[in-house]
Amino acid sequence: MLPILPTPPRAVICRLGPSLARADIPALCDRLRLLLGARPRTTVLCDVRALGAPDLTTVEALLRLQLTARRLGHGIRLCHVPERLALLLTVTGLAEILPAVPPPGAPPPPP
Repeated sequence: MLPILPTPPRAVICRLGPSLARADIPALCDRLRLLLGARPRTTVLCDVRALGAPDLTTVEALLRLQLTARRLGHGIRLCHVPERLALLLTVTGLAEILPAVPPPGAPPPPP
């Protein structure tokens, strides 16, 4: 199960999909680096709802984006996570490294 964290008050939105290839990853990281620029510490909300068939390349891309964000003093949270991606992250043990924000209208996470 993906950890659900509250939506951050200040965030940048990054949308991914419908597919990702390994060759796309460096450009995605460069684009994120430009997007974050000199912003103060913030969270990147990575909207993954458009991903058609998430696979391990998708997981690799998300991990590389998380690494890029962390190196710049930021972090990533996933939103609108498809069930297949949630299962992949859980099975690979990466669900805590790539946490999700709750869907709209979901009850708050337990304390």
